[in-house]
Amino acid sequence: MKFKNYNFNFIGKRKIWFIISLAIIAAGIVGFIIQGGFNLGIDFLGGSLMEVEFERDVDVSEVRSVMNDIGLGNAILQRTEPNRFIIRTRARELGIPISTEEKKEILNSLDEKIGLLTTVPLQDRIVDAGFSKQITKYALLAIGVSIVGILIYIWIRFEFRFGAAAILALVHDVLVTLGVYAILQREINTATIAAILTIIGYSLNDTIVVFDRIRENTPRAGKLGYSKVVNDSINITLTRSINTTLTTLFPVILLLILGTAALKDFALALTIGIITGTYSSIFFASPVLVAWNNKFPRYKK
Repeated sequence: MKFKNYNFNFIGKRKIWFIISLAIIAAGIVGFIIQGGFNLGIDFLGGSLMEVEFERDVDVSEVRSVMNDIGLGNAILQRTEPNRFIIRTRARELGIPISTEEKKEILNSLDEKIGLLTTVPLQDRIVDAGFSKQITKYALLAIGVSIVGILIYIWIRFEFRFGAAAILALVHDVLVTLGVYAILQREINTATIAAILTIIGYSLNDTIVVFDRIRENTPRAGKLGYSKVVNDSINITLTRSINTTLTTLFPVILLLILGTAALKDFALALTIGIITGTYSSIFFASPVLVAWNNKFPRYKK
């Protein structure tokens, strides 16, 4: 099917798309408040992580009961397989993770009361609280520098209003992704930040393709009106956007289904970001550009 032969009225219904975007972002904010914030991993909080394997399938309640008995009931438990759990214990006061003796106590208690396949953890990591603050600082810096660089690049290649619309679309994509993570309480770690930076690049690429076609067709705005030119440009690039999205999503969804726990977290962020990135380039960035330009007399009919 050649979508460019059709004329979907994307711009005429832009208020509907804005309402949908605001509703999704608002749901994420409500989820963030209700859930008490994000589920930050030890990369940001500092602490210890162990992955253990039991002799049989185990429920979360069984592991939680053992952790309560040894005074670590606030540990974060993640079931990766029916008989495997990741146990995260956040840093204690003064940024001191749990000691080697406490780790042994955890392993011995789990082995005694439930039964471990081996008392040697499949994963065993410690992140100092001070180091986690550095990771947080540099993660936010990386996102900030990326957004500023994108704004400057689009400003030079197109015009400032194009750059502003693209940045709003990127903020939209990041907010939607973080909102889903807040609602689902999926862990946010360094892999999630890497996925968000990837999402920013993917979304920007799709937006620039649409913007480039809008720029080519802008000389026709005097006769057709700017809204019509933008709507036609979206329809012309629609086939390319859908094909790119589907070919990108296919391997990412395979990772989401077949990957390890770490890969699934990364793939989840990419899946959300790819979908919302495609949505924003069509239903958000371009309508924002039209709303901006319609305030200037030369873009009105």
